[in-house]
Amino acid sequence: MPDPDTQAPQVQVLSPTMHQSITVRRVRVEGLATDDRQLVSLAWELNGGTPQALDVTQLEALGAFAFEVTPRPGANALVLRAQDAAGNTTEGRTTFLFGNQSGGGGLHSGVIRDGSLYTWGRNNRGQLGLGAAVTEDQKLPRKVPTLEDVAAMAFNQNQSLALKADGTVWSWGENAQGQLGVGTPPEPGSPHTADLTPRSSPTRIPGLSGVVAIALGYRHGLVLMADGTVRAFGDNSTGQLGDGSSEALRDSPVTAVGLTDIVKVAGGSMHSVALRADGTVWVWGRNTYGNLGQGTSDAVAHPNPVQVPGVTGVIDIATGRDHVLALHADGTVSSWGLDASGQLGFGEPIPDEQSATPVKVKGLADARAVFANANMSYARRADGTLVSWGQNFNGQLGNGGKTDSNVPVTSVPLLKGLSSLGAGATHVVSIREDGKFFTWGWNSRGSLGRDDLLDNWSYPEPIQVSLP
Repeated sequence: MPDPDTQAPQVQVLSPTMHQSITVRRVRVEGLATDDRQLVSLAWELNGGTPQALDVTQLEALGAFAFEVTPRPGANALVLRAQDAAGNTTEGRTTFLFGNQSGGGGLHSGVIRDGSLYTWGRNNRGQLGLGAAVTEDQKLPRKVPTLEDVAAMAFNQNQSLALKADGTVWSWGENAQGQLGVGTPPEPGSPHTADLTPRSSPTRIPGLSGVVAIALGYRHGLVLMADGTVRAFGDNSTGQLGDGSSEALRDSPVTAVGLTDIVKVAGGSMHSVALRADGTVWVWGRNTYGNLGQGTSDAVAHPNPVQVPGVTGVIDIATGRDHVLALHADGTVSSWGLDASGQLGFGEPIPDEQSATPVKVKGLADARAVFANANMSYARRADGTLVSWGQNFNGQLGNGGKTDSNVPVTSVPLLKGLSSLGAGATHVVSIREDGKFFTWGWNSRGSLGRDDLLDNWSYPEPIQVSLP
């Protein structure tokens, strides 16, 4: 008579890792499930939802499995349950975050901790969200008092956005081009006075609900809806809102035309980028430096989203001032647009310091996420390390030096296990998977979040920041 089976199956979630921050609304889960005798069932459950069974007969070598889930904004809890023929069961668990958890603007910064938003740095336009009574810059992080249950954030220039877990969007800071989106939609046939008043406290954007992701360009905002469509507001002088017009500005959200099944949006100086679930990339707005990847550059508005030809199998996107990064499923990265500081990572000088046709980032074949702003580019590799390239005169690349690089260089070991990265104009704000916060680059007006640092000084290596 065979020995009774008392050993439970083994389940291991390899990706996403615990506390990892993900910015694409299409999360690939990878793991291993094995049993010493016979595994008979394997099911997953996201955020307490209905269990979904996997076919254990289709597991790959060594019990490898993979599937995709659609996350909610903010914290997500994934549970896997395995059972063997004797009825022994076991669980594998991981928690991850959907949405940017750190961000940097011109000289202001912020991070999210446990649903609360903390900000610091320049506050000349109320971009810290601390209210009308606080007008001075802040060298140390302060909690934004009127926001709770914050799921994601987006900072750029002198404006700020926050997405709450309930799907509402809140904005504050500079508003000269209507980039806060808080205006009243115009009535057909009636005169419209745009709301261009700056806000020093978070203000809910009217009419927006069911939002799952947010992004900020230099003077325009983008929001991804739960149904995969896109809304936009703010400066539209080059068609960067994608609504088919180049009307100067929109102070309330409009719909970007022809976009469906979108899983991520990103905003540049005066252009916009979207990633579809099918792995294609769509662009619109300014094309002065070949920003749209169409093979040509020009100085006219492009108000209708178009697909970037020849770029497929993309799983993440990022955009800087005038360049774009597209991460492919094979771990390579394509780039196009402005290359004035080597931010395309091509490894060789490019004529006119720009490429209207996508090129490959040199020597990078195991990237898992990409980030960008200004003239800097970043990628998180499979081993959790950060590589960066482009402009570095203020130490923005985090590798200990101040020399620009046109190929990826490895940042200091302190950044291994990177969870979230938000690049500002000349500084960077990041979070490790262990929950520790770091900044580096140009420190001015308190942008790096420590009162013991020199003002108007460069710090090319990460500095740990403490929250109150």
